[in-house]
Amino acid sequence: MFNFYFLSLPLYISEAIASGLFNQNILNSRYSKRVTVILWTIIYLGVDIVLNEWLEIDNDVIGVVANLALLFALQSVFFKWDYKKQIFVALSFSAGRKLTRYIISVLYSLISSLSGGFVESMIVSAEEMTLERARLITYVYLGIQCFICVAAYVAIISIYLRILSRKYKYRGYEPSIAESVFILFPCVTAICVSITLRILVVKAAEGMSALVYEQAPEAMFWVIVICVLLMGSIIATMILFQYLIERNEESRKQIILEKQVEQLHREISDIEEIYTDLRGMKHDMRNHLNNIVQYVNSCGNADIKEIDGYIGQIEDAVDRLDFSSKSGNPITDIIIYQRQQEAGKYGISFVADFVAPTAEQIDIYDIAVILNNALDNAFEACRCMNGSREVMLRSYMKGTLFFIEVENDFDGGVTLDKDTGLPVTNKKNKRLHGIGLSNIQKCARKYMGDVDIEMRSDGGRKKFLLTVMLSGKISLQK
Repeated sequence: MFNFYFLSLPLYISEAIASGLFNQNILNSRYSKRVTVILWTIIYLGVDIVLNEWLEIDNDVIGVVANLALLFALQSVFFKWDYKKQIFVALSFSAGRKLTRYIISVLYSLISSLSGGFVESMIVSAEEMTLERARLITYVYLGIQCFICVAAYVAIISIYLRILSRKYKYRGYEPSIAESVFILFPCVTAICVSITLRILVVKAAEGMSALVYEQAPEAMFWVIVICVLLMGSIIATMILFQYLIERNEESRKQIILEKQVEQLHREISDIEEIYTDLRGMKHDMRNHLNNIVQYVNSCGNADIKEIDGYIGQIEDAVDRLDFSSKSGNPITDIIIYQRQQEAGKYGISFVADFVAPTAEQIDIYDIAVILNNALDNAFEACRCMNGSREVMLRSYMKGTLFFIEVENDFDGGVTLDKDTGLPVTNKKNKRLHGIGLSNIQKCARKYMGDVDIEMRSDGGRKKFLLTVMLSGKISLQK
């Protein structure tokens, strides 16, 4: 009972708390953090004690399976369903738990072998040593030994889980099957090795323990080395995986950047075409007016309808070359103009009250990136809906802050990532989508700003409002 209260029970409590915090740091909780950790700790602790102390099944394969089943069951209750991350969290924790326990078991044996004889000789050689005093000294010694082992266990498992939590940066990233196997392989290997070690320990305890620890004491050293290397391999695999995600993220951003450059090239081509048409219109206008005058002189008032039709054709041509938006910059003018044409094509109401900033601190390219990405998302959301749909674009100043607002109707099916605060794409190919808002945020932070997202209901219609703030000494075009 002494070992249970001073060694086993503190280890069970430490594992229960550590597992709850580890799951909370990586998975998306259904409830508040405090409620989740408290209830998780109580349930995990109770079931763990039953499995280990009453049923005594933690020391074999069935015990590992039972612990994993317990973790999965608690995850399904307290956290939102994400089976790939849940499997990684469960396996990595179970592997770290088993390996750390072996390190502590070796540490316990080392302390016993190094200091046990000294304490025993001290009790035997002491004068006037009573049974009560000998028992007290033994309990103090065992208590210190248990405290050292528990402290070492808490330190090792905390460092291991903390490193994994910190290195798991891209929590919104959904790995493929091959990638999941890649990060789970070291965890499964560690669990298998821990089971093998347990089999060796059990066989040693049945008759070979003295032979192993007395004739081959270096075996304890290699057990620690193996456990540390296995835990390090799990951490190293996670770090490598996150690095690969980062490289992949840069590649995706490069693809989006190339598309945006292509879009800007198309916009510049549209501007050149319009300016060419304007020059041609200016050249032909005199001939058109001369034709009208000659026609009127020859026909008088005989065919006014034909004259009106001819003039109407000229007006249509002029209207096609005229921008209803005068934002103060030709690039933003053409972006708004293209969106007006798109709105007319899909029957979307598009209202633009936008004035471009003019300042050396803000590159018009960044404004174009913000507008293109924001309007792309807004129009895509509207195209997925039926009935009345509206997109509104606004800009305004507050002191030295420049704000861009894009508001649109949407179907309400948006989930925000708890780490970035940005919507998670619901498209199947998540690797090529869902980073438009990330690019907007990157541009905003370049100018000491940020983005804000608000979702609300307005007269039964669900509205999505994106606000981009840019900071600097900015003035608007007049």
